[in-house]
Amino acid sequence: MKTRQHRAQILSFESGDSKEWRSFVEKNAILLRSFLLHFPTPIDADLQELCHSFGLLYATGTLPSRPNIESMQALDSILGKQERRTSQTSSKQACTLIHKVRSGEEITLEDHAVILGDIAHGARIYARHSLVVFGDCAGVLCVDGEFFILRNLTSGHIVFCNVILPEPIVAKINANNHLKIIIKNSDTIAVKEIL
Repeated sequence: MKTRQHRAQILSFESGDSKEWRSFVEKNAILLRSFLLHFPTPIDADLQELCHSFGLLYATGTLPSRPNIESMQALDSILGKQERRTSQTSSKQACTLIHKVRSGEEITLEDHAVILGDIAHGARIYARHSLVVFGDCAGVLCVDGEFFILRNLTSGHIVFCNVILPEPIVAKINANNHLKIIIKNSDTIAVKEIL
């Protein structure tokens, strides 16, 4: 795998309290939609509701610099406690963390992967396992895993488990700015919003 982007789209609140954080989020909600908000401590229900109302993603606690099984379990918790199913017998699962995919890049992902930023037009991603994209996808995406998660897609060519996503599925994904999980059950592709 090769990538040139090294800047994560994570906005970390290093200090402050819930009142200050709520005020900041209310004033800057539109600008914060392309970021993962990181709070150093658990946040109250009002701030959680505020983030949900603006469609903002957030995490609390420590963000490790390299993903491990514990951090991936924490990510699963953030994404609505979706259980990760795998056909592998190994108890440890590798995960690749990518900050952003630029136009012209072609990346083949052998492990589970998380892309924090956008996938630019002209980029191509081939994921052999499940994939989480916090940004928007304008590139070509091919996923062979059990699920993939993303916010919006503007690409005309998304292949999931050897099936090109039909127009009604793409319309469901782009219906709002929230994260959605896309799952294939036999011949049916389901799109569910993650709150």
